[in-house]
Amino acid sequence: MTATTVEAPLDLRAVWLRWRWPAAIVVLVIAAGFALAAIQNAPPQRPLDPRDASPVGARALAELLRQRGVTVTPAASVPTGLTATTIFVPDPQSLSGAELARLNDSSANVVVVAPGSRELEALAIDAHPAKPVGHESTVNPACSLPVATTAGNIRYDGIAYDAGEQVVTCYPVDGGVGLLGVARESHFLVVVGSSRVWTNSRLGDNGDAALALGLLSSQPDVLWVIPRLATRSPADRQHKSLVKLLPDRLLWALLQLFVVVILVALWRGRRLGPVVGEPLPVVVPSAETVRGRARLLRAARARGAAASELRTATVRRLSDGLGLGHDAPAAAVVAGVSAHTDRTSGEIELLLFGPDPHDDASLVALANALDDLELTMKGRR
Repeated sequence: MTATTVEAPLDLRAVWLRWRWPAAIVVLVIAAGFALAAIQNAPPQRPLDPRDASPVGARALAELLRQRGVTVTPAASVPTGLTATTIFVPDPQSLSGAELARLNDSSANVVVVAPGSRELEALAIDAHPAKPVGHESTVNPACSLPVATTAGNIRYDGIAYDAGEQVVTCYPVDGGVGLLGVARESHFLVVVGSSRVWTNSRLGDNGDAALALGLLSSQPDVLWVIPRLATRSPADRQHKSLVKLLPDRLLWALLQLFVVVILVALWRGRRLGPVVGEPLPVVVPSAETVRGRARLLRAARARGAAASELRTATVRRLSDGLGLGHDAPAAAVVAGVSAHTDRTSGEIELLLFGPDPHDDASLVALANALDDLELTMKGRR
């Protein structure tokens, strides 16, 4: 048996097929890193945030208040015991029940933007949301509230409310009203159903700025409760799990589908029966199998595995020739081969059981040496 060394050319297509998925993963990781960096460095956009200069922010209104000598103080929550100030709440839905109760008990002026039924009830306002206004409308005050009559018409887009007789109502729109006013002992509480009135992009329309300044500049200080992130909700709000959000009919359908899959699996399992061995449909020539395994070993650069295969086959043939059997110990094989050749036991042991070759040339030399050893044994016999 002889072997020759053939240098295979570099297959770019094989290299691409092997490394395309790792390269794609690396590219995706880099792209995700750039995207996250861009998002983190982007300016914040929170509706009615006094620090936000985007179209939905309220930085322009905060600056106008400061120009009038009003101190604007951002706050993360509603404190207690405030007097001679105005509390502006642009995001009442994110407040907890305790915070809403503190607003109701406060002696400060309170301005709330677009509250829902829960917030109106907590603030003891005799009103409820009627319906959302699905279009932008120019509405007039139609009331005697001085702040509203001074501001005049505004551009309204928000919630319309139904209110009781004890509540001052302004800006009728779509069968409801857009502004609610409740007078308390030493302060007032105002509800405005449109958040667009206060934004940077809309503050210059009609009397929007006049209404906002009139409501927030009645006291020397404004406590501005910062709107929370859209993903956050009040701490005392009950959170529903994903399973509870799914409809009951879907859960029953999934259960029935699971039962059907189990029954079909049992039915098919009994029908198929035990595994039956069958002969191969084709016969593969041994030479083709040898060449295929050799190509695989060469592609994987598995010189150690190739050397082990060559040595194992040689030892098996030598053992059969010496009558030792396949399970003969290595020492017996070495002694038998040494007795029938001119080589020492050390040379035989190094050739048959030595270390793996370190390169292709050593592997080819090993194959030639094993072939020569077998030819020598056949000639001596």
